Amino acid sequence: MVNRGSSHYRASLTSRFLPRKASPYAITLYIISLFAFSVFIFLFNTRNILEEDEQKPNFSGEFQSTQIPEEELWDAPFSYGLQSCIKRTAKYKAAHGSDRYITVRSNGGLNQMRTGISDMVAVARIMNATLVVPQLDKRSFWKDSSTFSDIFDELHFIESLKRDVRIVKELPKNLEAVPRARKHFTSWSGVGYYEEMKQLWKEYQVIHVAKSDSRLANNNLPLDIQRLRCRALYHALRFSPPIESLGKVLSMHAGDTTEAG
Repeated sequence: MVNRGSSHYRASLTSRFLPRKASPYAITLYIISLFAFSVFIFLFNTRNILEEDEQKPNFSGEFQSTQIPEEELWDAPFSYGLQSCIKRTAKYKAAHGSDRYITVRSNGGLNQMRTGISDMVAVARIMNATLVVPQLDKRSFWKDSSTFSDIFDELHFIESLKRDVRIVKELPKNLEAVPRARKHFTSWSGVGYYEEMKQLWKEYQVIHVAKSDSRLANNNLPLDIQRLRCRALYHALRFSPPIESLGKVLSMHAGDTTEAG
């Protein structure tokens, strides 16, 4: 038996909630409205972009007309609140003389040599050794015959680090012929590794390091050792007087060129 009343009721609900078929006129009106709205949005965004371009400075013309004062041009860059962390902590102890020596050949380009030398200063401190002024690499493709004193201020290097590490220009004569431990220190090693290397002092008085690329920067170094690296890299390794003089001459010429421009 069919319940006609319920069937009629469902049909009325379906017709109420299902949309009726749109007429061609309504579809055309909808498309025109959508197109007009899109054109309006496009024109509005284009206007904003043009206004922003007009407000931007003309960098080419600005650089041509603006002259930077010489004292600002050659002054130190902005620190943005950062301070150099090179001061020794209260627990830091001054270095004492040692009859154990480390010799090293610094490899790579100039920047790599500087970083490697600062690492070897820290290694000498950790191993309680006297550091002989490093030899610069003369065997690579650079074919540069420059010595340490040709590039860096040797006396300043030794004097500025005297509280940290004992540094000498040359190995003592009586040790030139003694057997040496020749090592390639493992890169990225921490303080514990170099503490273990102290065992070499039981058999050798001189350790020769074939390359200075130790890469100590990110190995959880004690604060004072990390600051020692900074002192060596940014204060002790100063260019030699002839290079410093040449740099001043070049800066003067650059200043004259700036004023003429």
